[in-house]
Amino acid sequence: MALLNQIDFDALGKVSNKAVKDAARSASIDALFALLVSHFGDEAVSLVGSGVIGLSVGSRTVSDGTVPEVSVEIKVTAKEFEAHASSGKSAAWVEAYDRLEAAQDYAEEVAAKEADKAEKARAKAAKIAKAEAERKAKAEAKAAKSGA
Repeated sequence: MALLNQIDFDALGKVSNKAVKDAARSASIDALFALLVSHFGDEAVSLVGSGVIGLSVGSRTVSDGTVPEVSVEIKVTAKEFEAHASSGKSAAWVEAYDRLEAAQDYAEEVAAKEADKAEKARAKAAKIAKAEAERKAKAEAKAAKSGA
């Protein structure tokens, strides 16, 4: 089996972009399915839909005593590789998918979420410290008043 990034889709000849995406998706599903079966075994991997692989990653005893599978679904989607105008009544411009740009966007999104989480934690700690200081000041004022 050829590596997916070494498939020459030009060998398909003059076909539509949809046909190329369908071939890419099919090749990816076949390769991913084989990889998952080699790692998890035949019993844990199933094709559960068009372009969707079901994978049992373990089991868990639940409240009623049964032990169901813990499963995930992996959906294989072939992305647009050429910018073009969409068809139909609400025609729009469809940008080509850039995997490296998408990875950078995701890294930036994760960093922003982490920064937001850190800021919220800092604000919460400051609020707690302020409340503690106010309680301490109030207790000291009460002690001073009762001691006077």
